[in-house]
Amino acid sequence: MMMLRHSLTSTTPFNYKPDPKCTSHLKVSTIIAHMKSSLGYTVTYKKAWLRKQLAIENVYGNWEESYQKFPTLLNAQPAYEGNQLDTDHIIFKRVFWTFKPCIDGFKFCKPVVQVDETFLYGKYRGALLVAIAQDGQNNILPIAFTIVEGETADAWFFFLQYLQRYVTSQDGLCSFLTATNQ
Repeated sequence: MMMLRHSLTSTTPFNYKPDPKCTSHLKVSTIIAHMKSSLGYTVTYKKAWLRKQLAIENVYGNWEESYQKFPTLLNAQPAYEGNQLDTDHIIFKRVFWTFKPCIDGFKFCKPVVQVDETFLYGKYRGALLVAIAQDGQNNILPIAFTIVEGETADAWFFFLQYLQRYVTSQDGLCSFLTATNQ
């Protein structure tokens, strides 16, 4: 009995190391079934989920590290605590992006741009602003995106200014904004 117990603990999910690139897209129930069929051990949902998260983190890094690296890529502004520069934190303020195929495709769309926002919830707050257009067959083409600190007049100005500069520079364009709370 002691040998069987030792055998099971040596094959628990904490020692089982599946290929992380293959594991990241699998459902937790699939991981549990694989553990049962290959090792004869039924792992709990929580343990399988935690192991999957660890595998994903090993391949792609964790959220906190990625979030800390992101502002440096975008040349974010430093944070201040009163008049002192806080070198441990960087404040990510805004980012605008679009894709060349979207810019190229917009030339063949109706001259109407619809703009909407959604709030980001969870650990990292802010708002996602999105601009879309429609082609002649009413297919939707997302043309630009921005993440801003919230739904403010400055944030909307930032988005619309970059939208006009980089995507919709032609004359005779009609824009529709959704209703805002301000």
